[in-house]
Amino acid sequence: NLDKKTTYSKSNAFDNKFYRDLIEKSIKERGSVDRNDVEVLLGSKFPDWMNEKQRKTKINNLLSELRKEGRIRNVGIDFKPKWVLVQKT
Repeated sequence: NLDKKTTYSKSNAFDNKFYRDLIEKSIKERGSVDRNDVEVLLGSKFPDWMNEKQRKTKINNLLSELRKEGRIRNVGIDFKPKWVLVQKT
């Protein structure tokens, strides 16, 4: 049964909320993350069928969603972003 569960997990993607929560939790624990941190964090969580381009696009979309919702912001530079949580007032 464990093998079947592992195979299922590696062939099916989690929902976006799961990935976004992981990103936010990582930022909260570290203070900030860069693109490489997010790639390492989520790399093993994506399904096996996703290729490298799809993974990069997914990460871009997740970061964009969080930014547009005002949950994170970039305090780095465009080609070397550094993501932090937006302080709630």
